[in-house]
Amino acid sequence: MSEGEMGKPFNEAVKAPRLAQPCSPSDASLLAPCYFINVNRTVIAQLRRNSLGLSELVFQGITHIAPAGSIVFTFPIIAGQAGPDMPVSLLLSTLVCFLIGNTVANFSKYMPSSGGYYSFATRGLGSRSGFMATWNYLLYDLLGPAGSLGFLGYLLSDTLQNELGVNIPWWLVAGASFALVWFLTRYGIRLSMHTTALLGSIEMMIMLALAITFLFHPGPGSSYVAPVRFSSSPHHFGGILGGMVFSILALSGFEAPAPLAQESRRPGMFIGRAVNLSLLATGIFYVFTSYASAIGWGTGHMAAFAASPNPYYALGRAQWGAGWWLVVLALINSAIGTGMACTNAASRVMYTMGRAGTLPARFGRIHPVHQTPTFAIAFIQLFGLGAVLIVGVLFGPADIFAFLSTLAALGVIILYAMANLALTSYIRREHPDEFRVWRHVVVPWVGSLALLPVLFVTVYPVPAWPYNVTPYLFVVALIAGFGYMQWCESRRPGALRRGATMLIGHRSDAGGDVDWDSPASPN
Repeated sequence: MSEGEMGKPFNEAVKAPRLAQPCSPSDASLLAPCYFINVNRTVIAQLRRNSLGLSELVFQGITHIAPAGSIVFTFPIIAGQAGPDMPVSLLLSTLVCFLIGNTVANFSKYMPSSGGYYSFATRGLGSRSGFMATWNYLLYDLLGPAGSLGFLGYLLSDTLQNELGVNIPWWLVAGASFALVWFLTRYGIRLSMHTTALLGSIEMMIMLALAITFLFHPGPGSSYVAPVRFSSSPHHFGGILGGMVFSILALSGFEAPAPLAQESRRPGMFIGRAVNLSLLATGIFYVFTSYASAIGWGTGHMAAFAASPNPYYALGRAQWGAGWWLVVLALINSAIGTGMACTNAASRVMYTMGRAGTLPARFGRIHPVHQTPTFAIAFIQLFGLGAVLIVGVLFGPADIFAFLSTLAALGVIILYAMANLALTSYIRREHPDEFRVWRHVVVPWVGSLALLPVLFVTVYPVPAWPYNVTPYLFVVALIAGFGYMQWCESRRPGALRRGATMLIGHRSDAGGDVDWDSPASPN
């Protein structure tokens, strides 16, 4: 059945080939496509329910964080602030991120939704504030993976040219990367999630093996206790705090399981667990690999580590010889995995917005066979590729990652802070009997306060060209979002309010099962 047939009367639509079977909220093994028959007897394709287990959701969070990419590109920046005390900065940042993850886990417990932050913020803060929070989410989850995939094109093109003398244009490699992500995410959630888990496992194993190698082959002047002494930082505790700023950004993405609630089993329990487990696993992984990296480079020479254009290429060559190509493989896996995880999450949010009417209706359509929001997936790839080409042509491909990631960082900082405030309002209003000051006020608000220095150092000191224009572009994007919100409300009255109830289920038992067909209305 084609997408154009989804709105036809039921007695016409059933004549289409390969018709799916009716969906059942309790069906735990939907191997064939399914549909929903509404009161008007029309066929509406749905997301594939009960498809994802806890392990797949955990890897959705891990690959969204992009551990290998963060190690290679972010650890040198952290080392510039914290020196060999990188693991201390990352440990403290992991604890801070648990405060922020508490918000996602609580919302997913009470109101799991394919809208993720869109539903959470709208329900907690109101329709207008919720929409603007979601606008920041879209900036973050569309531009962040675009930066990774675009920079992968530059990195591979440059590496092949320097190492093998093979000249492939960077934009061609980037375009092929976007096409691969589109293919893997379009043709079913199981295909993309299994691939995501595989890529995430490979990148983590490669970087873990490299880290273990560092411990057995320490760099000159290394001390095994230096990375855990506060005095080792060139700026002492101030340097550790400075390193935390970029460590928090390196950990962002743990919230990615939330928009897959409709496709997961026992979402009322598994989403919150997946958020915390992905953050815990990545935090431990970061602390260990950063400790080993300082030992492998030399704890007394971390300034050179921070100044190196790519210290992990140098370390890989020194420790593994020709095996340093595995580091390149880890980066490829990281970029593709991140692109897939972000696409899966963002497309479900855009699907929910399309169903609510805050995005065009085409975003709210599900392919009747693949059961994925194919229009939203295609839009994400085209938007990302366009952003990459614009930045690559105007400023050069070497600036793609940092430029787009800075814009994404500004979006995610505001998103996290608004969602934390939304939790307090939501629990107090709709679940007053379960309201706890510590869990629903202190924890989320401390998490929001911890984001303030992250926001400050993102814009000050004023970065060099072209990064100095990113705050202005971000403000322009917010103004555009506000203008679109006003237009949407005038053209589609009630669309903003529908975001508070659209595609939201409520937990039906202690095991985390969710009733998607009779959601609780907001108070």
